[in-house]
Amino acid sequence: MAGSGKHGFVRSVRRFFWLPRDMPRRPAAALPLVRAWLFALAVGALFAVFTPDDDVLTPSIMTVVVWVGTLDDVIKGVRHRWPAFLISGAACWGLARLLSTMEPGLDDSHWGEFAVFAPATAVFVAVFVGITRLPQNPRL
Repeated sequence: MAGSGKHGFVRSVRRFFWLPRDMPRRPAAALPLVRAWLFALAVGALFAVFTPDDDVLTPSIMTVVVWVGTLDDVIKGVRHRWPAFLISGAACWGLARLLSTMEPGLDDSHWGEFAVFAPATAVFVAVFVGITRLPQNPRL
């Protein structure tokens, strides 16, 4: 917790959404997020190979793996953390929708779903890292 007493939980929640002004905000490191993306590709490929087509667990679970990796950076307090997280999520969702509408048969099999979500999660990581590298606006 952030502190003891009855307001400790409130301070922890407040810090999750609003960082202190004097806390340094660095850009997100690309290498750990690329590793998370590669791990997500491995997880998606395993689900594509070993789960039946009528199973609930599909290769789309790769987005959750990448989402957790970027959420870790959001909690640490990178630059532009919430806009980067939300915009990268929207870009991932938009690319996945675009790819599945361009080729209607992709959602029929797990390998097709893997082909949709592999580039979408790569875009998620690239947009997140790119936005966190934008310069910080000086506070007035």
